[in-house]
Amino acid sequence: MFNIIKIAKFSFVALCLFAIATAHSASTVADKSIDLADSGRLFGADELAFPDSPNSLTTWLGQRSPAAKVNLFGGSYWLYADVRHSQATTEWVLDPNNTLIDRVEARIYAPDGSVQQLQTGYRHDHEFMLHYGKSMVLQPNVDYRILIKFSSPYFASNPRFEVLPTSSYRARVINDNVWILGCLGAVTALALFNIMLFASTRDKSALYYALYLIVFGIGWAFVFHIPAHLCGLRNLSLHYIPFFLTPVASALFCLDFLKLRQNFPRLAKLCVWAMVASLLLLPINFFAQKYAHIVASTVISLWLPLAIVCGLVSWRSGYRPARFFALAFIALLIPGALILPPNLGLMNDMIQNSELFTLVGGTVDGILLAFALADKIKLLGMEKDSYLMQLNHALKLAHTDSMTGIGNRHAFDLKFHQELKISFMEDDDHQPMLVLVDLDGLKLINDKYGHARGDDLLRAFAQALADLNIDHVLSYRLGGDEFAVLAQKHHAAIVREKMEAIDRSLS
Repeated sequence: MFNIIKIAKFSFVALCLFAIATAHSASTVADKSIDLADSGRLFGADELAFPDSPNSLTTWLGQRSPAAKVNLFGGSYWLYADVRHSQATTEWVLDPNNTLIDRVEARIYAPDGSVQQLQTGYRHDHEFMLHYGKSMVLQPNVDYRILIKFSSPYFASNPRFEVLPTSSYRARVINDNVWILGCLGAVTALALFNIMLFASTRDKSALYYALYLIVFGIGWAFVFHIPAHLCGLRNLSLHYIPFFLTPVASALFCLDFLKLRQNFPRLAKLCVWAMVASLLLLPINFFAQKYAHIVASTVISLWLPLAIVCGLVSWRSGYRPARFFALAFIALLIPGALILPPNLGLMNDMIQNSELFTLVGGTVDGILLAFALADKIKLLGMEKDSYLMQLNHALKLAHTDSMTGIGNRHAFDLKFHQELKISFMEDDDHQPMLVLVDLDGLKLINDKYGHARGDDLLRAFAQALADLNIDHVLSYRLGGDEFAVLAQKHHAAIVREKMEAIDRSLS
């Protein structure tokens, strides 16, 4: 079992490696990409159609009302930008990213009057797996005018619109998809394993942990549009349901795994209230869809610190598996601290690919919770072994004469009845043999030298019986100065010889 320092290093190194890989990939592409959101102009959208030609575009733009920024509660917008590049390639991609966007339409106006039309977004089929990118042709050293209309019931963060070479974009897509599918695959495997673990052990912690992983995996599958790719499911009302259920499943796991109801009833009440709040707010996905991402982000932002406090308090009380529990939610809080404030509109995005970064943090969280469960199973195994040792010790004491250390009357009765039951199955030489022994003179020794001296005689005789060193020969003290020896018939001669030697030594 890993110790806490190794696990902490593992979590930190995993997150850092991903950050470095993502930063390297982003910087490689950033040298060649053009961010239209930074260089372009934003307008509030209306019902007007796109201009037919570049000649009418200037007049058309003059009639639009500028917009300061994108409202996270949804809406429709125009984005206009001039684009020119000097690279050798003519194959480029327009990539709307950084948030869910329901519909995206674009027109690329060339000086020769030609117009390229693009459609992408959540409602349209994707040219690149799990991404919104659409291919287009841009000639070197030619001034293009790009007009984009985009709309969505909500925006989880400020959208970005990048223009970059197709080769660079393919590299980005491959890098992202490897991480996305790898993380979701790991989460799915852990969930299935713990469902089977619950089926065999009936441990509710394993079941709640599996449910937590399932809702977590489904939620992030929606974020990256996997249901839309696999089965054409494009219902925005379903997107945030798993994120409202995540605190519920997580709190159930927390209550059972940390035994909060027995040990920390106040924290248990807070966890129950967190579950109730999540369930009561869930219908907002259907009745006030534009607020769903803000409310879900708020609920998760409140739940994460509570889960960490529960883990730290349980750990401090001496429950060692809680250290992995606390570390798991700390691993989730690190990317959460980067993605949740922008989701709430409190600040601009601090990193690119924040959704993927959060998915990796959630996967590390799931792995650390698996360590927590493994540590709990190990602890239960140790407790079971300790209990069995205590039970065996108690049984041994119950079958042992306290003065002499050999078997007592109870042990003799059990063994004697057992031998009688199987004696008919044995041949004549292996039939059981019983030797009854009564020590003469014990009362005289007690009267003359004291009971301590008589007890010494009993212990000496019992030790001599125990040292017969013959297989299948057992000795017992029946009470007082009465002893019994259980053996087999073929031991008769050697038992008699040993008993005579004991008698001579004691005399």
